[in-house]
Amino acid sequence: MNKKIFPALLLAVCCWAGASAQQVAVKTNLLYWAAATPNVGAEVAVGKHSTLGFSANYNPWTIGSDNKIQHWFIRPEYRYWVTEKYTRLFFGVHAIGGKFEVGGFKLPFIGDKVFKGLQTNYYKGSFVGAGISIGYQFYVSPHWNLELSAGAGLARLSYHAEPVSGPKRSSYVDSKRFLPIPTEIGVTFVYLFNSKK
Repeated sequence: MNKKIFPALLLAVCCWAGASAQQVAVKTNLLYWAAATPNVGAEVAVGKHSTLGFSANYNPWTIGSDNKIQHWFIRPEYRYWVTEKYTRLFFGVHAIGGKFEVGGFKLPFIGDKVFKGLQTNYYKGSFVGAGISIGYQFYVSPHWNLELSAGAGLARLSYHAEPVSGPKRSSYVDSKRFLPIPTEIGVTFVYLFNSKK
């Protein structure tokens, strides 16, 4: 067992040493927090104009007795910064994937246009997709930035409907569909390690 642990620890230390030599950022999206979705992200510079990032989001809540907006998703992303990393305008490409269970309520404005019978059903399933993003980071202090971002893409959903009340089946057949979705909307606090500013 020790023969496996030591190489794993050595690899972890080497990876951390390599990352710590670069400029690393951690971040959290305030808009997701406002929607009761805890989230955290990390980003590492891989060049003067390039960064690689990863974010995770999780919402476990049931509102009231039966209104569910439960979901989780992850989002790896590559960003190209026009001026310099963590400075001003950027463009990104990303993947996205996760699971959801929503229902028991009617969505304002779009109603039943995405999921039929959302008020009387829970929709459970998973999704994978990809998209593009654009954003801008504002300098606040040597270690803090404020980021505005937006993104859109295409996702493949696999899901089924279960009634909010009444008997449920022992098994369900999933429906599959492609759907254009917003993949990012953010007002994000960014903390920079090894800041050169």
